[in-house]
Amino acid sequence: MPWRDLDLERFWRVLLHSMLVGFLAGVVACAFLWALGWAEWALLGKLAGLSLPRPGGELHITPELEGHHARWWLVVLLPALGGLVTGLLAWWLAPEAKGPGGDAYIDSFHRQRGLVRARVPLVKAIASVVTIGSGGSAGREGPTVQVSAGLASVLAQRLGLSERERRILLVAGAAAGTGAMFRTPLGGALFAVEVLYRDDFETDAIVPSVLASVTAYSIVTVVFGPGHIFTVAPSYQFVPWALPLYGAMGIGLSVFGVLHVKIRHGMEDHFFEPMKLPPWAKPALGGLLLGLFGLVVPQALGVGYGWMQEVLSLERWVRQPDAYLVLFGLAAAKVLSVGLTIGSGGSGGEMGPTMVVGGMVGGAFGLLFHQVAPQLVPQPEAFALVGMGAFFGGVAHVPISSLLMTCEMAGSYDLLVPLMLVEGVTFVLLRPISIYRTQVRGRVDSPAHRAEGFVDVLEAIAVRDVYERGSSVEYVAPRARMSDVVAALARSASGLVLVGEPGAEPTGMIGMEVVRVALAEDLTEGEASPVAVAADLAVPYRPLRESDDLHEALRRFWTLEVTALPVVSERGEVLGVLRHSDLDRAYEQAIATLAAGRVSLPPAA
Repeated sequence: MPWRDLDLERFWRVLLHSMLVGFLAGVVACAFLWALGWAEWALLGKLAGLSLPRPGGELHITPELEGHHARWWLVVLLPALGGLVTGLLAWWLAPEAKGPGGDAYIDSFHRQRGLVRARVPLVKAIASVVTIGSGGSAGREGPTVQVSAGLASVLAQRLGLSERERRILLVAGAAAGTGAMFRTPLGGALFAVEVLYRDDFETDAIVPSVLASVTAYSIVTVVFGPGHIFTVAPSYQFVPWALPLYGAMGIGLSVFGVLHVKIRHGMEDHFFEPMKLPPWAKPALGGLLLGLFGLVVPQALGVGYGWMQEVLSLERWVRQPDAYLVLFGLAAAKVLSVGLTIGSGGSGGEMGPTMVVGGMVGGAFGLLFHQVAPQLVPQPEAFALVGMGAFFGGVAHVPISSLLMTCEMAGSYDLLVPLMLVEGVTFVLLRPISIYRTQVRGRVDSPAHRAEGFVDVLEAIAVRDVYERGSSVEYVAPRARMSDVVAALARSASGLVLVGEPGAEPTGMIGMEVVRVALAEDLTEGEASPVAVAADLAVPYRPLRESDDLHEALRRFWTLEVTALPVVSERGEVLGVLRHSDLDRAYEQAIATLAAGRVSLPPAA
């Protein structure tokens, strides 16, 4: 019978586990939304008398405040007290609960074997409610991701699942938390499998993530009703002639993305980390500074979704000629406030505030372009929506999931084409940086897959075992002409020329392949052009050390597009040269040995 060929046991195993994780994540998301709503209402609203705007698409579970008067001294002190409580909770019970939840989730998958301590989800949830409810500038999605992933890990441990299954459920939990909080079931599922890597996906977890995300999303909609976080326009007009403006916005978003990541990590590494304060006191200091900043810019407090709602409804902004400058300023203020909260160790997420920053920058560009060419930009709020998704996709290296999440938030695919364009621009320009520090480049770089046998055999081979010692290299001066470079390459047995003076640190290096391209493109009557000099042809000087492995060597070959690399001592003296052909030969030998079952691979990290 045909049904005998179906893997029913695995089907029920995956289905039941994923739906159970989704159910837990949905319940947690509802409880977290309820607790956070009342905490903000009680602390910032009733106590401090500060009324922050709310997003238009969510069910408001707390009553409206009437006749309130802001108590500014409490506006200053509340974030500090919230930071103090958060710091003590993390220091006393679970250090994993401090800071953003996304990085903790990624680290659990790659380096902690999918294990999360049972106390972490509860401590993280309480600490995040206290941080955000008291005015901390952090997101609610990051904590939900960590809490839901943590519950999935604990469930997998209780069920006695294998390490691989535990990691898969961890991802499914993160997907369920994201889909429930953003109201984006498909985007949330893809986010959880995409954010683990800069250039890859955890494909094995896609189906469990979709099942868990759909289940969690369904529970949230049953409790809080259907709909989206924000109220948006019924439709958006696609103007093909506006695509160059969207592309220009993508470049501007990328510049702002670099500033965002640098400030966010710089506040942590160079401001709070060097301070000689107890770890539990730093979130309190960050909260105090945030409260003082909030006296000047109250938009810096909280998640910022209410302010983002105003940006997505730009009718009143259009009538103000300098409104785009205000939005640029608010975006910069939000960047600084996130650095103060999360950089100091406050508990919260980076997804929500990052999207708010991108939306404000996108809205600023939309208003500016609307003033210059209103016929091309009839709906400037469309730029805010595109900027929201593309900015987060660029700084987090999640272009596919952020694109889908934005479309799900808008409830349509009207902006799909400009989103694809701007996502591509930001993803390419922001490749060198990421807001998530624990991301790895691809599956081959993940300790999780090394433990499962998915190993790059080149990591088992050191450069010292392969390179040619004593192989000569030639030097040329930076201003040496093309003819001098060609002559030096002819004398070099290694096919490599270093740009600089012997005995000094080279400034670059030139291989034969670079000269071939230059000669093919730049010939004058059969002779090399006198204009080109060695400094123009050189690629960055990136030598290898004997202790480096061939995996690292291969990365440099690809990045620099050379076929030979110098190998240097600890003092920088050139010991020899590693050729690409040497690496190829070592790889072939390792594969042959592996096939025979005799290779010794490095232990899992």
